Amino acid sequence: MNKILVVFLLTAASVFPKNFLDYTVMDKKINDLTYNEEYDAALDLCDSLIASDELNPKYYFYYFGADALKLHAQINHSPLNDRDSVKEALVEISISKIEQAIDMLEDIEETPTNRFYLAGLYGYFSRYAGLNGSWWGAYRNGMRSVDMFEEIIEEYPDCYDAYLYPGVFQYYADRLSGFTGLIASILGVSGDRREGLREIQLAYKKGIVIYPQAALMMLEIYAYMEGDGYTSLQYFESFLNKYPKNHRIRNWYVNTMLNLGLAKKASKIFESKYAESLDDFVKAKYYFLINDIPASIEFARSAFEKDPPTWRGIIEYTKYLYVYDNWLIGNDDEVDKRKSQLNNHYKKKFSSDSTYADESKYIYKLRSLAAVDNSEAFNQLVENAPDFRGKEFKDEFYLVQGIYLFQQRKFAQAEPFFWKLRSSSNYRDKINSLGYLLDIYLVTDTTEEKVEQLIDDIEESDYQRLIFRSADLEKKYNL
Repeated sequence: MNKILVVFLLTAASVFPKNFLDYTVMDKKINDLTYNEEYDAALDLCDSLIASDELNPKYYFYYFGADALKLHAQINHSPLNDRDSVKEALVEISISKIEQAIDMLEDIEETPTNRFYLAGLYGYFSRYAGLNGSWWGAYRNGMRSVDMFEEIIEEYPDCYDAYLYPGVFQYYADRLSGFTGLIASILGVSGDRREGLREIQLAYKKGIVIYPQAALMMLEIYAYMEGDGYTSLQYFESFLNKYPKNHRIRNWYVNTMLNLGLAKKASKIFESKYAESLDDFVKAKYYFLINDIPASIEFARSAFEKDPPTWRGIIEYTKYLYVYDNWLIGNDDEVDKRKSQLNNHYKKKFSSDSTYADESKYIYKLRSLAAVDNSEAFNQLVENAPDFRGKEFKDEFYLVQGIYLFQQRKFAQAEPFFWKLRSSSNYRDKINSLGYLLDIYLVTDTTEEKVEQLIDDIEESDYQRLIFRSADLEKKYNL
């Protein structure tokens, strides 16, 4: 009986082939350099390996993985007004390099391993073409990559690394909107969000070579595309456990926590050796949330420097923080000096703060207590709420309470606060409340009537991230 079992297992092993990819010590070294943002060292190492084995597509795959990330870093750190020209110049160089590499490798032996890495190169080519605004080039190379990976999956279904690119293509094809959506429809591209997520998850959980790319894709999808910050945190943490020197991802991780009001959780980073790697904009937001106004002011000054190395939305928000911080401590001269440099949105917001000063300062204090998880002081302050003259601040009062209860997993108590805000005139508060209701109804059970009403509200909001996520509600409640 035992002999029969051994024969069966040996036979099965030949019938159902396993993942053919090897992840060598050298592969790990390249990935460690690349995803710890030591791009030049990674590129130099790949160059040396290519020089000794110029027809091995694996080293080109790793080279362009590092090159693509370095390119994004260079763009992000260039002056805002010059970013388009910087991007155009850098992308053209990368496209020229990858075209030469693919031409050189076109006639290599078609082993499964060679096919895998060559398919990856077409994926990078698609990415560069998209950055360059060449939608046809992005589509053509993207489809070539996907077709090659799907052929590999058909032959080797346990090669989980091969699922990443088809999954990404499926997901983003479903998520395309606006001009890119029009182009996609002309080209006949369609996708499936749920299937795309399933395939990316497979690569993330079971991939050998592709793990860091899959992890980055999962955190980008949830932190940005899905607008689901809470879910994204696990992917940030998984990635940073392996690549702790990646400053860009750590800053993004901490910023995501702060956007969720999780200053207490973020404090672990500020108390660690990685605090120095955080940028001034993240530090300004953190110290603002924990009510350390002098420290917040110190770091928020960076927003007024020439060409700060971050995105315009972050710069404008940090300028507002600086003005608000100085207003809180009565530094009127600095407020008068800087408030004219706010954009129209934040000028209007600060005008509302000034008009309803008591309400604004009350909401700030309440939010700060929630951020540091001081529940006793928070509840006492709720009991002593002012008479809100401005509806905007009353809406904020409901929102802060709802979020704090949600974070304590008191979903039944949190729900009524969000339900009140479904028709808020403040679009941000309305969208936040709809998102939290969606999360609550996914983890608890409610009536079909409420779910249908929520889905109608989400559709009416025209907020694409929630519209796509509402498909999960439809599936759960069989709507």
